[in-house]
Amino acid sequence: MSRSSSSVSNGRSHVADWERTQRARVWKGQGRLVLIALLAVTSYIALPATIYFTFRLMTETGNRWHQWTVISLTTLMVSLIVGTILSAMTKCALCHGNPMLGKNCRKHTLANKIPFFTYRASAVLHLLFTGRFRCMFCSTPFRLGKKS
Repeated sequence: MSRSSSSVSNGRSHVADWERTQRARVWKGQGRLVLIALLAVTSYIALPATIYFTFRLMTETGNRWHQWTVISLTTLMVSLIVGTILSAMTKCALCHGNPMLGKNCRKHTLANKIPFFTYRASAVLHLLFTGRFRCMFCSTPFRLGKKS
């Protein structure tokens, strides 16, 4: 029996057991990583706000919604531009990929993925709520905190 048919027959993934259970590494430059996550959340909140305020500005008369539209649009643009620049500068220590920048590359099977969210959004949410995330390209687990 060949190797490929035996691995398919027992129903196991091609990912090694050591890869699933490896300990999380400490991320160097944690301040930048947290800032990227906060800018991403700001972008996720500012986009629907900008759409809502723009719609209200167009449908109602008067300048009541003008200030809110400008504030939300400015917040959206600044958070997108600064977040993208910082995400492009942040590299994984192992594979040198950009784990906080969404790309159309093939992702690792163990990467953080929440249904209906992108890999980047899933990594941001995992980072904010648990203090941990996996690189979407090499699946190396990272954490915030001090070295042990």
